[in-house]
Amino acid sequence: MIGNGFHCQDVNECEPNSTLPHNCSTQALCLNIDGSYLCQCMHGYRGDGVVCEDVDECEQPTACSKNMTCSNTPGSFSCSCSLGRVYSEGTCVSEDTCLNASSSCHIHAQCHPYQGSFYCRCAEGYEGSGTDCWDVDECDQSQDLVCPAFSDCCNTNGSYICKCWNGFSSTSDLCVDINECSGQEDICTNGTCRNVLGSYYCDCFRGFWSNGTECVDVDECSSSLNSSVCQPHSTCVNVPGWYRCPCDEGFILNGTECQDVDECSQPEPILCQEHSFCKNTVGSYRCLCFPGYKDVGSSCEDINECTNTSTCRSDQVCTNLPGAYNCFRCSCNRGWKATSSPSGGSHGCL
Repeated sequence: MIGNGFHCQDVNECEPNSTLPHNCSTQALCLNIDGSYLCQCMHGYRGDGVVCEDVDECEQPTACSKNMTCSNTPGSFSCSCSLGRVYSEGTCVSEDTCLNASSSCHIHAQCHPYQGSFYCRCAEGYEGSGTDCWDVDECDQSQDLVCPAFSDCCNTNGSYICKCWNGFSSTSDLCVDINECSGQEDICTNGTCRNVLGSYYCDCFRGFWSNGTECVDVDECSSSLNSSVCQPHSTCVNVPGWYRCPCDEGFILNGTECQDVDECSQPEPILCQEHSFCKNTVGSYRCLCFPGYKDVGSSCEDINECTNTSTCRSDQVCTNLPGAYNCFRCSCNRGWKATSSPSGGSHGCL
């Protein structure tokens, strides 16, 4: 105690800088009490607190388990397995226990020493007794393992994998939709790419149709479509995204219709061969020989009508002319008789 006699205060001898230091052992704890202090040996030591001696725990037969060696340390002790043994689940077993028993465990099991013996445990992803192990089908609906949405569970030996569906990518254990329309300039040519969950489609421009992944030109001229897509006397010509209807040869577009061209009335008329004239036809023209002429391929040849005995009467003389003929009658003078040649081409008087 410290004070003036009228007022006294307890001194804590256990404080490091106390004015009245204690004399406890370094292996003891100082416990302050009112007006004094106590010394108590630490765990693993024994004595009066002023003098503390180490307790040799290894003198106790139960300090360590069977097949262990006890080693005393200041204030404590340690247990270690004897030579040739290894620690397993609270005891020491022969280190060659599992080496000798490895053939007893299944190929997908591990050997574990236990109380001087061993047991076999199937590896993760397998189940069974240890001596017989079979794969766990994690993809079975009765299992708790669930793959993320938009994926399929694929069982493997001892495990499983989650495979994202087409159109999805694996990101942080999730299957996320792939935006096929983002950053791909060559997708949906002649149309607009529209992203949908797990896929995309092409919103095609007019004149194109979508086959699912691209825009294909519509052949408006195909016989499977409207056969009257073009006006009469024109031919349908398909072009990308559209079609044209040029007039057939011999026709010219007049507003919205193909009108026949009168080749015979053009400023530069058709040159037909001699003794012929131009005849307009629908979409073309013909060169026809004049009456009295006949077509012999590339020219018109005069027809000799007088070769036909019926051209003129028997009492007439036939005279052939270019493109025509003439029938005239001859009369003999008195005393003369009219005659004619076998061809009927000449007459005379006898």
